[in-house]
Amino acid sequence: MKRTMLGSAIAIVCSVLLNSPHSFAATIAQEPAPTIIASAPMSRGLEVLANHIGAITVSGHQSGLLSAQSRGHVTRTMRAITGQPAVLTRLDFGTRYQVTLNGKRIGFANVVGQVGATNELKVETTDVVSEVSLSWTHTVNKGEGLPVMFTVSASASKHPLVKNVTVDNHTVLKGLDTNVKYTFTATASNSASTGRVSTAVMQRTLSEISGVSIEIPLTQTVVFPSKLTTTSAPVAPPAPGPASDPNPVAAPSVPQPTTRIIFVCPDGFTEVGSLCEKTLAYTFHAVITTRPFTYHQQFIQTGSHVDFSSSPNTGTYYSQDQWNPTDGSPAGFYAVIPDGYSITVKDAPPTGFTDGGTSYTKTDNVKDVAPIGYADNGTAWVITAAKFAKVVPF
Repeated sequence: MKRTMLGSAIAIVCSVLLNSPHSFAATIAQEPAPTIIASAPMSRGLEVLANHIGAITVSGHQSGLLSAQSRGHVTRTMRAITGQPAVLTRLDFGTRYQVTLNGKRIGFANVVGQVGATNELKVETTDVVSEVSLSWTHTVNKGEGLPVMFTVSASASKHPLVKNVTVDNHTVLKGLDTNVKYTFTATASNSASTGRVSTAVMQRTLSEISGVSIEIPLTQTVVFPSKLTTTSAPVAPPAPGPASDPNPVAAPSVPQPTTRIIFVCPDGFTEVGSLCEKTLAYTFHAVITTRPFTYHQQFIQTGSHVDFSSSPNTGTYYSQDQWNPTDGSPAGFYAVIPDGYSITVKDAPPTGFTDGGTSYTKTDNVKDVAPIGYADNGTAWVITAAKFAKVVPF
């Protein structure tokens, strides 16, 4: 009878747990994991990353002469060793460098400086009780690069961290416990640094504000049969016997992970190797160049006369004088001399210029300066960014 009561109690508890709306799993025993003595590092291949302030890190390369070059900036070089990450330092913030190994290009990187701070974090309620809207401002430091990533979180003691990553200055956090006072943070980061965090602390819970309570379960308490008690008198240990429980309770199944972490590019960026890249077509503006008019003298002929001289002079000449060559007079020259006057005439426009009425003018289409954070790769403006972690369903 006592064994029957205990078995019934076990069946009732197991039935309640198995029919509970919340799934659970309990590991009763597990073989210890083997001790790992050594493991080979995962090969990541060649990487060129701007993951230090004012510097570029190169890994997965062979030995040779490593260089970082950018037009108008000092070229930095160093001797690289196979298997050892190399860091090219003293590079200019906000500049896109071409990285070469033994003269062969192996990649590009936009060098960044210290990212600025987030400020004025504001947390507001939404139409959904368990969600809040956050917004903030960002202090832009020179050469911090784009895009700047913002990590936004809500934390509370003994509660899971709620977090989101965005390139905007606003986001929504979902699934909050309305009975908890959370601490909210917003932190800016680029590929090389993290800025000063902005923090806001709740003074009232969402339940106190809205009057609606939604509690997020923290853990599921599982009561095993060995912990059961009843209101009857203590039960003596059963007499030993070979009989076994005819209805054994199956061990709960171990839940499998429902999410995984992947690394993705920010919106608008395309994956290029280990980085993300976004390009913009060139834009141009008109530049007008002017030059003052220039002039030259032009002769206007009105007639001509014949001149005789003992030596050549201006005009169109005939043969030397053959008259009386023996009379002792010197031989002379006949010349037709034009009659007229000179005027001042404007020169033709130089090559590429036109006559603008008051000066020579030329219009050229000149490429605009690259947008902030972008660099010129010779065919377009380009900006790179690091991938960020994203939790997605299996």
